[in-house]
Parts: sequence; C-alpha cells; structure tokens
Amino acid sequence: MTFNQQEKIALLSLLIEMANADQHIAYEEMIAINLICRRLDIDHNSFLVAHGLKPQHAIEVLKSMSDDNKLQLAQLMVDVIDSDSQVNDAEIQLLNHACREIGIDHLLQ
Repeated sequence: MTFNQQEKIALLSLLIEMANADQHIAYEEMIAINLICRRLDIDHNSFLVAHGLKPQHAIEVLKSMSDDNKLQLAQLMVDVIDSDSQVNDAEIQLLNHACREIGIDHLLQ
C-alpha cells in the first residue's frame, strides 16, 4: 500500500470514525486499527492528528487518491467493521456514505 502522509492521516481518521460508528470502539477494532497503523507506518503524532480530523475533511482528502488506493481503503474499512464480528447499521451507513463520497462505489460497479 502506498499512501502519502496526508492520505494516511485522512484514512486513519475515517477508520477511527468507522470503529466508533456505534458509539463504542471494541477492543478488536482497536487492535485492527493498531495493526493498520503499523502496516502503514503511521506514528503516534499522526494518530493524534487523525483523531482530531473531522470526517468530512478526511473524505475530501481521500477523494483525490488513486483508484488503487481507494480500493485498498475500502478493504481497510471492511477490515475494521469485521474486526469485532458485530456489524451494525451505523457502520454500514458510514461505509456506504464514505464509498459514495470518495468515489469507491463507481469502482466496484
């Protein structure tokens, strides 16, 4: 996965929002996000910036990513949703919204 620093912060912000969509971040979701941070070499300072980023701003940044990165982001979002084995409506709504706004839905047709 090749994301620039701005994309990493934006996608992490969205993943945190995804994990908290049901107003509770499960332990398994924290582990999934931590593993993604390690894989993408996201440091603690970038995590703090991502945590404070508004979801709509993150979506605006992610719109300009390459199609390959958008598809990888979709997989990361699904990984976080699936991590606690409890998929709820709020997570699905956020996933659908993000995919529409970022342009991932057009890539999956």
